[in-house]
Amino acid sequence: MSEHIAFLKQQVESCKAQLERDEQALAELQARQGSLAESMGKLRQTLEALEGKMTGQTAQDGPSVQSTAGDSSNEQAFKDALISEEPYPEQRLAGFVPLKVLSEERERLVGHIQTVRDSEFFDAQWYLETYPDIKDSGYAEDPAMHYLLFGGFEGRHPGPLFNSVAYYLESPDVYQNQMNPLVHYSLFGRNEGRKVFPL
Repeated sequence: MSEHIAFLKQQVESCKAQLERDEQALAELQARQGSLAESMGKLRQTLEALEGKMTGQTAQDGPSVQSTAGDSSNEQAFKDALISEEPYPEQRLAGFVPLKVLSEERERLVGHIQTVRDSEFFDAQWYLETYPDIKDSGYAEDPAMHYLLFGGFEGRHPGPLFNSVAYYLESPDVYQNQMNPLVHYSLFGRNEGRKVFPL
């Protein structure tokens, strides 16, 4: 009888420990979601400001997409809006998968990952070498997944021939629809005649 009671107590302690781990994981996930929402809000404000500048520039000098995409100050402003206090914070990158992806969009996500992998603009080796922090984020074995979920929205580039920031500046509607820039170009932008810019 005493052995049975001891076994039950052990099971209770095990359940308590698991519950504590689950609660901690939930708290971390909620914190990451808050950080991502804040960064996206800053990006939206920056895009609106840049759109205003581009509209004014167009009215004075006519369209000049290439010069806008090549403007390092615009690109830096865009990146600053995406990044919090330090570049690509590990707590936001490590293991975070949006809840929406886990429930509604699993099949589409798989297709989009393959789209990134198959793109002539995605260079996995270049991506890992250019952004070495990814090696510690849990995505070293699948940089295409990292670029799809995070990199494109953070202003990272899939390779030297595709500037994610320039694509968003040229096509702000793509960001407003919360779509990865390379995925959008591969599925829609190419056929629509949208421009891409190398680094």
